[in-house]
Amino acid sequence: MKVGSKIALFYTLVSVLTTVIIIAVFYIFSTQYINKLYASYLREKAYLTAQKHWEKDEVDEQSYQIIQRKYDELLPEAHEILLNMDSLSEVRDTLNKYLTQQQQTLLIAGKDSIPFSFKYKDQLGAALYYPDNEGNFIVLVMSRNAYGTEIQEHLLLLSIFLVLFSSILIYFIGKIYSGRILVPLQHILKELKKIRANSLNRRLKKTGNNDELEEIIVTLNSMLDRLDSAFKAEKSFVSHASHELNNPITAIQGECEISLLKERSTGEYVEALQRISSESKRLSNLIRHLLFLSRQDEELLKNNMEETSLQDMLTDLTTGNDRIRFHIQEPGTQATVQANPYLLKIALKNIIDNACKYSEKEVDITLSRTNQQTVVEIEDRGIGIPQEEIEHIFQSFYRGSNTHDYAGQGIGLSLTMKIISAYNGKLEISSEIEKGTKVRVIF
Repeated sequence: MKVGSKIALFYTLVSVLTTVIIIAVFYIFSTQYINKLYASYLREKAYLTAQKHWEKDEVDEQSYQIIQRKYDELLPEAHEILLNMDSLSEVRDTLNKYLTQQQQTLLIAGKDSIPFSFKYKDQLGAALYYPDNEGNFIVLVMSRNAYGTEIQEHLLLLSIFLVLFSSILIYFIGKIYSGRILVPLQHILKELKKIRANSLNRRLKKTGNNDELEEIIVTLNSMLDRLDSAFKAEKSFVSHASHELNNPITAIQGECEISLLKERSTGEYVEALQRISSESKRLSNLIRHLLFLSRQDEELLKNNMEETSLQDMLTDLTTGNDRIRFHIQEPGTQATVQANPYLLKIALKNIIDNACKYSEKEVDITLSRTNQQTVVEIEDRGIGIPQEEIEHIFQSFYRGSNTHDYAGQGIGLSLTMKIISAYNGKLEISSEIEKGTKVRVIF
């Protein structure tokens, strides 16, 4: 079942159930009111009956005429039974037929000339104990509420008709409304089906309604942006990786072919093998880096984690290089990081090596603690990075436009970023052309 039909069906069930409850409550209260109203008429009829039979000699002619007129007008179809308490056996037989023992006790014990209602088969009735100067009497008035029953039957039929009619009407309204609601969603699905691997630059049009569907479109567009970037990065990665792998293989292959063209001296073979060895190491190193880049952060975090002293590590990395100046802002402060020391050393060494490679002047390294953060700052005074290229330098195989005269493969900083990120660190870079570059590693 489609979502539109589910919405329409659910909307119909809820609405119909609500309608049925409302109509049922209305029907119950209406029937109760009709029966109570008819019972009140019967009680009034019982009292008028008693006055008509036993008050003629006690009231004036005009008052009696009023009683007579009311008696004639009120429920003329009612059946009356008059009982004289002096004939107790006859009274008991009649009362036993129409009233329960509790009702009889209530009737005789009350003796306050107030009628009460009772029910006999399909008839409603009113009983009245009426003491008079001529004796003590009981009046029973009974009648079938034909008019009220007819009204109740009409109400019941009308209720059934309204429920059926409203069910059909509500379902079609819900169907139409759900269809209108789902039109934007159907449009989104239609547009998504058009997006292929070669058309990831397509984006969904916003509705401008600022509703949940608008949020879905924004989220999908954001996801498409990430997919597009990832797809382009993967294509670039594969292209650059193929190129970088092909270079040493071509060099090795060419060296072998040249060496085999003719007999060579021992020295020439040694030189050829040294070049082949150099290219093989380069190829091996490149493959190792590529394998490392393919590993997930979760794998890095599980790999030999321990408390690592940044001071000791940086001291080890800077010893032996006269161009590096290592500063500690707060001597004696223990700056430690929970990480794999081998991988963390690779990350920091890549940054330091880059600073030394692209600068012929001194390189400053500063270790400090700021706001519960450990900061390693590496600053050189070299060629710098073009401002528009800074955001790309962490991509695999990406190299700055001003680094063609320097050896490298463009993998070092992408490895560094992956390692630092795995240990909840951040990298910040600021640079100016021909003035230098500052890299801040924040843990």
